[in-house]
Amino acid sequence: MSNFSRRQVLGMLGASLALPGLAMAQDSSPIRIGCMLPLSGNGSIEGSQILKGVQFAVAETNAAGGVLGRKIELALEDDESNTAKGATGMRKLIERDHVPFVVATYASAVAVAAMKVAKELKVPMLTGGSTGAIATDANTPGDPWFFRHFADSTSQGYDTAKAIVDKFHAKRVAILHDTTGYGTDLAKQTHDVVVKSGGEIVANESYNIGDQDFSTILTRIRTLKPDVVYIGGWAADGATIVRQAASVGLRTQFVGSGSMLSDDFIKLAGPASEGFAVATAYEVSTPNTVGREFGQRFIKANGFEPGMLNALGYYSAMIGLEAMRRVGKPDGAAIQQMLKSGMKDFKIGMGPEGTTAAFNEKGSVDYPYFIAIIKNGKRVLSN
Repeated sequence: MSNFSRRQVLGMLGASLALPGLAMAQDSSPIRIGCMLPLSGNGSIEGSQILKGVQFAVAETNAAGGVLGRKIELALEDDESNTAKGATGMRKLIERDHVPFVVATYASAVAVAAMKVAKELKVPMLTGGSTGAIATDANTPGDPWFFRHFADSTSQGYDTAKAIVDKFHAKRVAILHDTTGYGTDLAKQTHDVVVKSGGEIVANESYNIGDQDFSTILTRIRTLKPDVVYIGGWAADGATIVRQAASVGLRTQFVGSGSMLSDDFIKLAGPASEGFAVATAYEVSTPNTVGREFGQRFIKANGFEPGMLNALGYYSAMIGLEAMRRVGKPDGAAIQQMLKSGMKDFKIGMGPEGTTAAFNEKGSVDYPYFIAIIKNGKRVLSN
């Protein structure tokens, strides 16, 4: 472990080490923190990768002595990307497991439903991967209960669309997106940036999550000869589209949304994923020093390279744990206050060098994304 990472993790031991007499008098039972993700059904590919990052954060923290002299345990709920189950799962974590914060969840509509419960019960949520702007827009400005330590879908869509225009020099762009708020928002953002830059949208097609046959749409797009095809949606659907595009002879530059950052996307798409481009806030080759050190530790512990979804889960958990350490107790309302304004010096390994958990009034941290391109079955940051 590097000097920096050791300081960051060991810092979580807090005042209990400095005051051993007080530590002995304190509760030494484990502190349970919440995690709610789609671990089955739609979004399970993404949810399982995010969970690995959360679990690594807990393991690393416990190896360094825990927080406030207490070990950390994970209370887990599967929301299945269902809004009703998300609200119920959040209530269980807070009322049954008494967690002081929750890492949750992936689907933005589920995040909004769960946040209403979190706000009611005064326990903050740190994103489990939700990028939809609707989640942070649902916050009361200046009093957020949902916190996202990366850009929302609007900013992510902007960075991706700018890459389509500036990096790939596309003039003719086809858009494929799912009918969720996430997919629709990304499609609109891409449309607006491309058109404003003088490009032309030659097709704008929507599909339902879980659709299996895209051959008719893709054959029609092939006749339009786009420079770029943009896909806004979830990883499994994106992989199906890319595979079927190859089978109908549609060969062009494909660019996808952040949900397609998982290595599982590469496995599902197979050789057809080669050359696929996606906006990312984290890869192991990141220029962010904190992120590179995290990657080295993750590889040593897990035997494989982390992707953005792993990093996302890790830093959501670590930000919450650090906020709790700074507060000095597992108290949800106090942790929310700390997250609002007290984390601006806490460095995270996502985004450019020097990025910190400096949440704005809507509970978001904004920074530019990188562009990664799949080469030889791996994502590589593009210059």
